[in-house]
Amino acid sequence: MTHLEDYIQHFYNQLDIHSPTQLNIDEIAQRLGISIFYWNEGSQALFINNSSFIFLNNMMLPNFKWQEFCHELGHVLLHAGDQIRLPYSFVEYQEFKANNFALHAAAPTFMIDELDLPNTYQEAVRLLQDTFHISLTFACKRLDHYINNHLSLPSQIPW
Repeated sequence: MTHLEDYIQHFYNQLDIHSPTQLNIDEIAQRLGISIFYWNEGSQALFINNSSFIFLNNMMLPNFKWQEFCHELGHVLLHAGDQIRLPYSFVEYQEFKANNFALHAAAPTFMIDELDLPNTYQEAVRLLQDTFHISLTFACKRLDHYINNHLSLPSQIPW
């Protein structure tokens, strides 16, 4: 496992989250003391007086909200400061880190390990979509990442 995968497993274990059915925006935010607001603007995380706030776009489909929540949660847990005042290259770095965090937090490796992945790529993607409530594109990225990092031998890939 990578450092990030270990971090996310430890993070969810501390929240007593062990299965995909427990991955819930409001529950996770409540356990962490993060206020969630839904609005019609772009999603973002804010830090005010040692408090964290996540604003999620209300117009998104539920699967995209979960992914976006995980992205913004990455900012809350890993970053500080106002991106408006940061150099562009550092903002890009933070966005890359938040995207990578979201990929792992939305569909954690330790939970994927417990799945019986189907024999075809398409079926495996569909299982990730249905299990973790993520979009097709996101599920493809996550499965590719999982294959590249955890199924290194061709004989381990079921298709």
